[in-house]
Amino acid sequence: MKELLILVVLFFPDPHYTGEDSVLIRTFNGIPLVFNTEKDCHAWIWKDLEGLKRHALSVYPDAVSVKEILCVDETKKGKGI
Repeated sequence: MKELLILVVLFFPDPHYTGEDSVLIRTFNGIPLVFNTEKDCHAWIWKDLEGLKRHALSVYPDAVSVKEILCVDETKKGKGI
């Protein structure tokens, strides 16, 4: 069974930046935020797009913008995620 989470990838102004560049969203108000379908995951992203952007930019204040927001399969952790 898929366990999809939201991954927010950020853009940094330094082209040589090699640090962390993404935020994995695991909870919302203390409740696990896991989806079984991409449709449900994408629906949540569109519902809370601005909140997701604000949160990710608060985690990495040196980022200049959000590059992309993805639904990633938690069961494939360690395999390119």
